[in-house]
Amino acid sequence: MGSSGSGRISDYPGSSSQDQPGGGAGSNGGPPEDRCARAFSVRLEDVEQSDHYLARGSAPSVGTRLEVVQRKRLVAQAANGESVGNLPTSHNYLASCLSAGWKYVGAVQGVSNGPPVIFISADFAATSPP
Repeated sequence: MGSSGSGRISDYPGSSSQDQPGGGAGSNGGPPEDRCARAFSVRLEDVEQSDHYLARGSAPSVGTRLEVVQRKRLVAQAANGESVGNLPTSHNYLASCLSAGWKYVGAVQGVSNGPPVIFISADFAATSPP
């Protein structure tokens, strides 16, 4: 059995119209909650293929400042522009937030050097567009 999907970004969790800037309903029937404004924690993927790891053979240290940017995928990058890992596809809704002018800055909170793989946990806060 194979997977079914259209091959579009909308097939991934977090990409429905309610996940777009201003989308979704607030609690108790209040105004909609803007997912773009939320801070989040994430476990980065593909650390071993990141610019940082390929150049140094290790993950960045705890406390390293990061920013979310759009490349082929959403990635966390260090201040020097090196990628340190990809965001999971469950965070693909952030692409529309970035397009709308939101910025996400954070820091490495933890690093596990495997085996079998290296992972980085990071926290990010949202900065609203001007």
